[in-house]
Amino acid sequence: MGIFLSMSGVIGKRKEEVEICLKEFANNNGGDLQKENLENGNPKFCVFKESNGNTTIFYPSGFNEFGDLSKYISDKLNCPVFFLHIHDGDLWLYFLYNKGNFVDQFNPIPDYWDDNLSESEIDEQKGNPEIVTELVPNVKKEDIIKYFVRWDLEAEPFKAYEQDVYNNEDWQVVDFMNKIGLEYPISDTGKALGTVYKFWIPEIEKEEKIMTTQKKWWEFWN
Repeated sequence: MGIFLSMSGVIGKRKEEVEICLKEFANNNGGDLQKENLENGNPKFCVFKESNGNTTIFYPSGFNEFGDLSKYISDKLNCPVFFLHIHDGDLWLYFLYNKGNFVDQFNPIPDYWDDNLSESEIDEQKGNPEIVTELVPNVKKEDIIKYFVRWDLEAEPFKAYEQDVYNNEDWQVVDFMNKIGLEYPISDTGKALGTVYKFWIPEIEKEEKIMTTQKKWWEFWN
């Protein structure tokens, strides 16, 4: 099994603001957020990292409410929030919310879960760099546009930009994050680069969820 990894990238908000919001979400759903020096791999291991006036949240591996939570943070803090995901080591993708509204998504393999998608459904997942540059300060379209391509898994891997660290595979998300002012909060050795928290929410039944979004990518494989 490959890597499954999920994060939120909160634009223009400090760690303290995001912490209050996340704790509120957890408490409202029977869970909590507490500072605690957990080891990476603990099922409640969560990391916050502030950089460039933005905050990245690295979620516990078993947490599945990241889409609704990203939307919640965006609504509560009235700001853009990316939900960023690596799926099974095969691809990375994002959903983008602004002021609680879903505004954009990118998936380089749009038919990964469903090979019967219509052209319009595929088109919806191609991502829009103009929306990203409009919502994220100091980001130029020419610095991110090369990430917005559909992957051919039969082709040789390639870097979107010569200065990137990673090619067009799962970890390319780190290069993309760097371009939009978000820092990946885990070192190459697996150590947290930010503040570590214990974060948990009991399993939430679908009818009890406080948010609903558009059809989610994980609905194709759950």
